[in-house]
Amino acid sequence: MPAFSGPPTSYSPSGASKHGTEVQYNIALLGLGHRGYQTHFLNTLGSRSENIIAACEPNPATREGFTAKHPNIPIYSSLQELLVEHKPSFAIVCVPHEFHLSCVEQLSQAGIPVLKEKPIAESQSQFQHLEHLPVKVGVTFQKRFEPRYIQFEKLLPLVGVVASFRSVLAMNLKDLDKTWRATSGVGVTVSPPRPFPLINGGLTCFMFQEDLGCHLLNIIVWLFGRPSSLTAHQVGSVRQFQQYGGDDISHIIMHWEQPKIVGHIHLSRVAHTAEESITVTGTNGTLRLNENRIVMLDTSGSQQLEMVDTTPKKSVICNMLRRFGDYATGRAADYPGSLESLVDNVAVSEAINQSFATNQTQFLPAVSSPSSASLNSAHHVWPLITAESLNAITKQALSTLSIYDRSNIYEVFEDRWQEMHGLKHALTCSSGTIAIYHMFEALGLRPGDEILCPVYTFFATVTPLLQYGAVPVFCDALPDGNIDPLEILKKATPRTKAVIVTHMWGLPCDMPKVMEYAQKANGGIKVLEDCSHAHGARIGGRLVGSWGHMAAWSLQAKKNITGGQAGVFGTNVTDYYARAILHGHFNKRAKQEVPQDHHLRKFWRKLSPQSSAGSFLLTAPIVLVTGLGLNLRAHPLAIALANHELDLMPQRMDFRESYAAYLTRRLSSIPFLKMPLIANEDQDRQHAWYAFVMHFMPDEAPSGLDREGFVGMLKARGLKEVDIPKSTGLLNELPIFTHTHEAIPRYGPKPWHDVQPNALFPTAVAFFDGAIKLPVWATPTDWPIVKHYGDVFIAVAEKTMECALHRAETVGSESVPKREQMTQMSNIIKPRL
Repeated sequence: MPAFSGPPTSYSPSGASKHGTEVQYNIALLGLGHRGYQTHFLNTLGSRSENIIAACEPNPATREGFTAKHPNIPIYSSLQELLVEHKPSFAIVCVPHEFHLSCVEQLSQAGIPVLKEKPIAESQSQFQHLEHLPVKVGVTFQKRFEPRYIQFEKLLPLVGVVASFRSVLAMNLKDLDKTWRATSGVGVTVSPPRPFPLINGGLTCFMFQEDLGCHLLNIIVWLFGRPSSLTAHQVGSVRQFQQYGGDDISHIIMHWEQPKIVGHIHLSRVAHTAEESITVTGTNGTLRLNENRIVMLDTSGSQQLEMVDTTPKKSVICNMLRRFGDYATGRAADYPGSLESLVDNVAVSEAINQSFATNQTQFLPAVSSPSSASLNSAHHVWPLITAESLNAITKQALSTLSIYDRSNIYEVFEDRWQEMHGLKHALTCSSGTIAIYHMFEALGLRPGDEILCPVYTFFATVTPLLQYGAVPVFCDALPDGNIDPLEILKKATPRTKAVIVTHMWGLPCDMPKVMEYAQKANGGIKVLEDCSHAHGARIGGRLVGSWGHMAAWSLQAKKNITGGQAGVFGTNVTDYYARAILHGHFNKRAKQEVPQDHHLRKFWRKLSPQSSAGSFLLTAPIVLVTGLGLNLRAHPLAIALANHELDLMPQRMDFRESYAAYLTRRLSSIPFLKMPLIANEDQDRQHAWYAFVMHFMPDEAPSGLDREGFVGMLKARGLKEVDIPKSTGLLNELPIFTHTHEAIPRYGPKPWHDVQPNALFPTAVAFFDGAIKLPVWATPTDWPIVKHYGDVFIAVAEKTMECALHRAETVGSESVPKREQMTQMSNIIKPRL
């Protein structure tokens, strides 16, 4: 029979050796009851990596007894006294339930992460309060760290498609009237129902939980996820000659819709025989955990495997504390008992409370995809589809799904967009690319016309002009990634019709200089703005999109204002607006808005029999409207969603700015990273923070470290959202621009222009080669993720500096000045941890 013991070998936290010799966690212990002393203190005693440096206990007799046994560990009567003398890596809170929150809040104010005993929280509102604290908080679900459960979860796929499970956790607590349970009301699952009004009606209860229910429910939700529905029943007062509170026996039936699973959970604290078991039956057989033994049976009942867990409790506890320490200090991306991972547990506990209180089955809403980011799932979720978003879409669907003129949601959104940007005209369309297409159409481009374009941008900024046979002339960038305005004067020729600029990653271009130099070039050329990254960005007190002759915005799913797939064209020039309408908004809108005296208005009339192509009768019947024959309209549902997003824009921009400022401050001590520009006082520049793009500077980095290697280290530490942007990059050598004549042969078989090599664009090449990108988070619940990313960046940077310094001192790979520089850099980074 195979035996296994110790923590799973698959886990090896970055930044610490397997035995914890590189990182030691100094821990404060609050509460010296059974959990505090027996579970946590005694099991960490003598550990080289998990070190209890101080304890807190209000009971004088307990303090005296502890000091007699452990004279070298200081003990305090209050948390305030402890915090004056110590700054622990984190604290373990093992105090009675009614004191949990106050202790956690005091530790949070001191900036100390908290690992707390059960319960998760005493109410839904308290759980939400804990989520918003500025430190990491975890719960001591030690069964999640026991190898028997870890192995059980790994073996679960062997049963095939799960059909059912049965789980039992039972014990015999004899003297229920002689402990804290006599007055607390805590039972095997929850306290007796005590109703409190909710905002949306109904009842809720405190989520007091005995270890039995709390542990097992955590395991079940971990293994199978949130159930679709559940029914819970409880029995109390089994010990008739004892006075105590809480339920003695609970039975919970759970049901999952996808896939179809039914499960039974039995909890008892008055059983005559102790039992801890989970039996899972599937299409391929049955997997059973009974105490420390795991058995797999095939469909005929024959035993296929058997394993026994011989892990000592000390190993489990130390592994749990090490995992939380790594999580709290940024050395690991997650912790199995973090608040982010317990959202479903809280929902299930709440449903159980409701079922006890109402004696009815409770239905839990399905979670098809993460509604918000967390360190235990997607680190960045965008767009954020909420109930309000769905309501806006549904309301529009019930109104109309096709709009042929400027009315309904088109009119509502376009009016808001015009007013916001100070524009005379705004036109919704099917994408940001189409909005750019409208701009080139409105210019009346002809083959051979030239457009000055940024060489560093997304290709859709430029590709639409190729449809007209026009030639892109690429321009170098400034060090911030945006187009260099001086290139307008350098690259303009008599064939140049316009310059298009992209406000890259949300940072406004230097629009005052762009406008000045465009006016000087070739007798004055037009300025087009691609604002797809820059919703709400400003420079010189004006929003981007209000400077040029025309502007385009994308409302694609990942943009700061999203409609899923849509765009906006904007201008103050009525002729350009009319041309854009005729380009792709035929029928009633053309009739409604193209001016009567516009020379293209004839393309919404059908000639009368008496008229000719050059002579219209004003009395001719309007029986057909063609425009230029294209339908490039936005979907009304997309604009309904974007209109709702517009309401949320100010608050989300505030959070983007706050988080970007935090990351800039936090990471500025890393000598080989250059932070993005936040503001420019003389130009009043406001970033939209579509992305946070920093730059790797190889000359400042330790020898042997490059951008790809650094990003690889960050990803290995769990930072899923760190990216080297490639799809947005240098355009000059893409085949669509070097061999346009082959892709679009209708303008002739010869190349349209000479290849424009990278040597012409040294600043843009340097920007592209050094860029490292992060998303910019936009909600208050994202703070723990932002902080974690900052912590891991600093930890990895420090590690690279230390390794390089050690290598230099050992093998002399660096000069003395370089070693001194690395030492100074390392000393700068260390305080940031």
